[in-house]
Amino acid sequence: MIKVQGINHITIKVSELARAAHFYQEILGAKIVHKGNTDVYLDIGGVWICLIEIKKAKPKQRDQIGVDHFAFSVSKADFIEVSEYLKEKQVILSRGPIERGGGWTISFLDPDGNELELYTGSLYERMKNWN
Repeated sequence: MIKVQGINHITIKVSELARAAHFYQEILGAKIVHKGNTDVYLDIGGVWICLIEIKKAKPKQRDQIGVDHFAFSVSKADFIEVSEYLKEKQVILSRGPIERGGGWTISFLDPDGNELELYTGSLYERMKNWN
């Protein structure tokens, strides 16, 4: 068995690197850690996200196998402000804001249709509510 210590980074395919990097910086407060010709590494709350540009990428279909979404933790105290900020920036919302699984959640799409979620609860709270 491999003893995994945690997630090192997550790579997300995007069609336009500059547009995607701007979105993640503006919406999620990402900080650039490294910038290459076709990729950029971002730090979002201690999580490394790599955006990699795929020029002729086709949009992901909802019924495709693969990653469904990425969820980031936000505080309950900031959740209303976060929800309003997404609406103010005209980010495409895919679900919420709703209370679900012991916390508040809102899901939205990046410019390439990758789904992201902001969630106020913990895994423990979610599992407690799904018994």
